[in-house]
Amino acid sequence: MEPTKKTSRALEEIMSSEDINNIFIPKLKELSSSFFDIAKYFIEHKSFCSKEFFVTFTKESDKIEGFLDDHGAGNNKTFFYFRELIAAIRWFTQAIFQNLHIISRYESYFLNLSLEKEKEFLDTLKNNLNFLVETLTIFCREILVEGKILNILPEADVNKSGFVSFEIPYRKMLPSDLEQQDVGDRDRLINFLLKFLDLGQDLEMFSSDHNLESYITEETLENFRSRYHRLQSIYDTYIGNTDIADQLRSLASLRGHISVNLHLFEMARSLIHFYERHTERLTRISEEKPGLREIRFNDIRKCVELFILPFVVFFARTGKNLAEQIFQSLGTDPDEYVLETISFVISPYRIEDFHLRPVMPVTQIAAKYSANIDLYFNRKRYDLKSPLEMAMAIPDIRERLAIESVRLIVRGPRKATREILEFFTQCCGAIPEQQLIKK
Repeated sequence: MEPTKKTSRALEEIMSSEDINNIFIPKLKELSSSFFDIAKYFIEHKSFCSKEFFVTFTKESDKIEGFLDDHGAGNNKTFFYFRELIAAIRWFTQAIFQNLHIISRYESYFLNLSLEKEKEFLDTLKNNLNFLVETLTIFCREILVEGKILNILPEADVNKSGFVSFEIPYRKMLPSDLEQQDVGDRDRLINFLLKFLDLGQDLEMFSSDHNLESYITEETLENFRSRYHRLQSIYDTYIGNTDIADQLRSLASLRGHISVNLHLFEMARSLIHFYERHTERLTRISEEKPGLREIRFNDIRKCVELFILPFVVFFARTGKNLAEQIFQSLGTDPDEYVLETISFVISPYRIEDFHLRPVMPVTQIAAKYSANIDLYFNRKRYDLKSPLEMAMAIPDIRERLAIESVRLIVRGPRKATREILEFFTQCCGAIPEQQLIKK
């Protein structure tokens, strides 16, 4: 008996007017029912809403956005604006949650800030929260209007009490009584500290770039966010439940520095994602939607540039001081591990001194240190311990020296960078820049 042949059909097809009215809109109305209740509740209570409330708000927004995207609403004239508003609400509820989370968990971070700096940070967090809440309020008002236009906004139910609870149930945890681990010969802890310092150094170099504004992208912020997330996971898995963590209370403070930066980058990523993906579209729509004209789109980016980035750099620096204290507590010379970045200039008239034979001994200096040591030139990174990479770097640098002065950057442990700077000064007249960029 031959198998029955199945009729082939397309995986996608365009909905008819009947499909839209009889299937799509009723389903969207059903999915949006709780969402509209939440939006109304937020408009009424605003800053009194808890961070748990925004978890629920985000989940409901995400559910509707997924449904709309599955049906191509982003390319449909009728439902395009509704989809944009849902996306805007989702990203702003995420940002507000992170802001509230930092405020609620602040004491547990053990940041040990001065009273003046603590007040500055908390006041800025509160001002930023007010801006986010104000912006989200506008989006919620708009989506209620749009829901009415699309005929998916449920009619008022006179039987409802008006009280809505969005609180997540309080969790009770089992006692943390697992036998503590031993870090052993401290290699794991030192490796963790080096990862933390390396990340802070990358952040310092990023923030000091002259073209910083053009580099503040979702991709860049996600890179920093994910690295802080990995650091937190490493700490919680391998460091936090150890004898040495009990002995060195500064480790808990270092964990707090990692956590606060993680949540600041979570907030920054949400806002920049919205800014990159939705600002241009919503600005065009604002010609037809007067309510959107109240949105201060440029302030969304300024929130990242003027608030979040300065503070993550600040916490990276204060965390670096903590790491130095921890190295000292371990009986280790901090100068052999604590990173810094130095920059210096070589003038064209010293080009004859800058070639393979006199410069290559720098690799032997770098090889004495266990931490990575890098040379940066023209946005390229070279391993100063590698004779092969330096053999490739030197001709490129000489080519530029034939035309103009060359700026070189060296990143590594303080002891190493100072010895390397002295070598380049004696070898080819390197002139240190006035400003020393430290991690």
